[in-house]
Amino acid sequence: MPHATSRDFLKRDDIRGLYPSQLNGEVAQRLGQAICELLQGRGVSRPVLVIGHDCRRGNQEIVQGLALGFARKGGLCRMAGLVSTEHIYYLCGEKAGDFTAGAMVTASHNPKEYNGIKFIHSGCLPFSPEDLAFLGNRADQLAATPGEELLDKQEYARHLFSLAGLQELPDSPERPLKLLVLAGNGMGQVAFAPLARLLEPKGIHTLFLEGEPNGEFPQGVPNPLLPAFMERLGTLVQREKADLGIGFDGDADRAGFVDETGTPILPSQVLALIAQEKLARHPHREGLRPAIMKNLCSSQLLDDLFPANGPVELVETPVGHGRIKQLLRSEPFRHRVLFAGEHSGHYFYPEFHSVDSGVLTSLYMIGLLRRRQLQGISLSRQLAPWRSRYAWSGELNYSMESTEATRQAILEIARSFQGRGGFRREVRTDPALHAQRVFSSTAPYAPETLGAPDLKFLFPDGEKGWWFVLRPSGNEPKLRLTAEAWGENAPLHCQSQVARLEKLLNDLGARRA
Repeated sequence: MPHATSRDFLKRDDIRGLYPSQLNGEVAQRLGQAICELLQGRGVSRPVLVIGHDCRRGNQEIVQGLALGFARKGGLCRMAGLVSTEHIYYLCGEKAGDFTAGAMVTASHNPKEYNGIKFIHSGCLPFSPEDLAFLGNRADQLAATPGEELLDKQEYARHLFSLAGLQELPDSPERPLKLLVLAGNGMGQVAFAPLARLLEPKGIHTLFLEGEPNGEFPQGVPNPLLPAFMERLGTLVQREKADLGIGFDGDADRAGFVDETGTPILPSQVLALIAQEKLARHPHREGLRPAIMKNLCSSQLLDDLFPANGPVELVETPVGHGRIKQLLRSEPFRHRVLFAGEHSGHYFYPEFHSVDSGVLTSLYMIGLLRRRQLQGISLSRQLAPWRSRYAWSGELNYSMESTEATRQAILEIARSFQGRGGFRREVRTDPALHAQRVFSSTAPYAPETLGAPDLKFLFPDGEKGWWFVLRPSGNEPKLRLTAEAWGENAPLHCQSQVARLEKLLNDLGARRA
């Protein structure tokens, strides 16, 4: 009999816990009943839940538990089988009339000891904090019988191919492009193989490495945020003389990229490339100012490309896919946003039900790469001026003794920078939208009044400047630090500011994880 409670597995955006001590089949049964009750409480007498899973240990047990619990309360389960997370998004978006909600059994980029569940409503609406709280509170021991198997994965591939406009690319077998996909024994090959077949007639060939799903992750958990993973991707691209490297995370809803030289393309650079491409190729509705969304930790590059008084509105968002999805769907933005992205490699598409997709991002990158090739321009050449002007620290993690210690550390850092000439950004709920947004503030930092305690200070200085973001982990007692400098000597400037911040954090008991 497991002793796990919702405190063990209920996180900010989804379910995560150690398998099997915190999340197992019996806990999943309770969650299955809870989600069925949640949907029935909204007037759906016989809700339908589509369930997918990646390759982690314990997935079959958790899938069965979810299905047993859901069916016991009168719901119907349909099994997607071994898929990427965004395949569940596709089903809940394109087949919204067939499915009331979706559940993806995955722990995404977490270490292999973890498992988890991501939930989404019909129409790809994210589960709100209230929904997740209901699941945690209502979770109970249940049992029942599972549902049945489905799916046509090629239909999903054709849909994404069409969304990215790749059918417009000319067939160019005489000018081949070589892609290298590093799946890291996660869902990358499962998700991308149907698309690789569609790309072949275009002269675009795909080499898969570590493609066999294996929940033990023998090469380490695939995670495009980890420098070691991206360095390995870059080395393999150089070795295989590929034109583009794509590295997927465990459930393939997030992708990292390297150019033909093996150099990582930072997530903000990916966001900028695709935003420019979409603006050029898809004129927006007349009379509406197009908008692009980036989160707190994204590069100053986006601010410089899309200035405040320009034809495109750049909207800064909180960190977290649930918050971004809510903003994308809010009335002021739902008809104007072309694209949104996070520093972590999540990219969101209004044309894909305003959810995130690593595979669709890969297709957009492949499309723009092919068009650059036909113009005689390499990715590394286009990225060179951005790489020389902006220096980003990446996301640095610091362990602390407790959650309370992380809160106190952020408060102390805020006090030390207040009044030093910078601009502070904070996350607050916009009452007009009923969603969280980022606002400028000159008041003292007061985390108890904010929608999220994330702290950002910005220090512009003519043609140069720097910023940092310090925020707590949503899952464990850790602090995440991100910094960037731009202008002359940007790498040295960024390094010195990170060293300064790290000393302050060390004095407060934080240690680099």
